Amino acid sequence: MILTTIIAFIFVLSIVVFVHEFGHFFVAKINGIFVTTFSFGFGAKILRRKIGETEFVLSAIPFGGYVKFAGESEDDSQKSEAERTMEAFVPEYRLYRNKHPLQKMSVVLAGPLMNGIFALIVFIASLWIQGVRVHPGTVVLEVEQGSPADTAGFLVGDEILSINGEDFDHWGELATLVTLEEGATSTFIVSREGEALSINLSPVFDSEENLWEIGIRSPLPAKVGDVKKGSPAEKAGIRTGALILSINDTTVTAYADLEDFIHPRPGIPMDFTWELDGEVHSATITPAGVDASSGGERLDVVKIGGIGIGPPLDAMRIPFTDAVRYGTEGFVDLIRAILGFLKKLVSGKATVRAVGGPLRVGIMAGDMLAWGFSYLIYFLAFFSLNLAIFNLVPILPFDGGHFVLYTVELVSRRSINRKVQQVMMQVGFIILIVLMIFILFVDIFNIFS
Repeated sequence: MILTTIIAFIFVLSIVVFVHEFGHFFVAKINGIFVTTFSFGFGAKILRRKIGETEFVLSAIPFGGYVKFAGESEDDSQKSEAERTMEAFVPEYRLYRNKHPLQKMSVVLAGPLMNGIFALIVFIASLWIQGVRVHPGTVVLEVEQGSPADTAGFLVGDEILSINGEDFDHWGELATLVTLEEGATSTFIVSREGEALSINLSPVFDSEENLWEIGIRSPLPAKVGDVKKGSPAEKAGIRTGALILSINDTTVTAYADLEDFIHPRPGIPMDFTWELDGEVHSATITPAGVDASSGGERLDVVKIGGIGIGPPLDAMRIPFTDAVRYGTEGFVDLIRAILGFLKKLVSGKATVRAVGGPLRVGIMAGDMLAWGFSYLIYFLAFFSLNLAIFNLVPILPFDGGHFVLYTVELVSRRSINRKVQQVMMQVGFIILIVLMIFILFVDIFNIFS
């Protein structure tokens, strides 16, 4: 498990950092800047090859990378003899320090921008290749008494064929096909005992829950979807497709029943009975403690029970245009979620326990790989977008700090004094080190608490 976590972490970090540094490299080339080194990793150089004017390097420590430009520093005392000799032959107009502030601003923003673009591409490509996970089936299994659906005449067992003239293929389309407007009516075509019927329904807005109420549901069955490797469920013999029959001799009929039983009971052994391939199995399973977001106004991390099973969702292939639409929507929603979390963190509405550093990121990467490679790919996009936003923090040595520096240079039309830059860099590094130590302690506390 530890080896899997390390491999997953290196995989995620290496790709995200490579994409980030490639953004800097690519835009620097466009601006005619002389790029001396593109290093994948830090430390001792294992492999190196010079292509054109740039030396491409594979270094021993895979946790990062860097791109070095000719003329990045004006202080010759900080340069090696080889660097001073090389820069003597580089035309002045190709030195980084001599470029227009707008060109340097484009170079520093290219890293975060490339991380964002990469995350968007991963979202779209994953949806197009793997399809979307949907609630299978189109049959109504619950009709809430007194709801718009009950008033309209829906019955349990009705199979929804279309809504407003659009084919109804899976339950997740309900909210997108129904017209959610005050007084608006949607037309459902349903199959009831072999006969096609038309039912008109007007949804009602629930101001307390802040959602539109329709009143028809099709709960997921108590079947097992994905199973996490090494989880309590896998160790007990539960596999994808298993139908959970009972927990502690109480019959369960829906997947939500499983969550109601398991989530409140981390560390408490429970007796499970399930059916798989026509055979009935039983085992005592102890849910592990799993980090989850708390509800309520204040965001915190709480422990809930988990045995390592996912809901029984089907993968449905979609056209590329839909993949672009859904992928973009998911990308925008993730940006909003990250910014919303930062806002809560600054305002004190989120605890520091919700912050994750390198240890937690590594553990999360390992968990995602244990669920399956497709989960790790989505985490790759999530981490890439987080890195993009984090790098925009307006202090040195982050890209956001360099952007502020060049913005001042653009407005004042002169370079900031070298000593001032050094002080800003030193202050920034102190802040960064303190922040890293703090996050490391938070990580250790979260892991061992």
